[in-house]
Amino acid sequence: MNVPDIIRRAIEIGERNGKITFDELNQLCGREPDLEDIERILEALSDAGIWLEGE
Repeated sequence: MNVPDIIRRAIEIGERNGKITFDELNQLCGREPDLEDIERILEALSDAGIWLEGE
């Protein structure tokens, strides 16, 4: 899955649950994202007001 799709799906999950977990985000990524990708994803989640939490 490409980064824009990961962001879109992560925001959908976060809006539904009020948060997204590290495990859910890792499942969406499916591979080890590079640092730039991680920064883009975390920035988009922050802009959407979505918390990233451990389980």
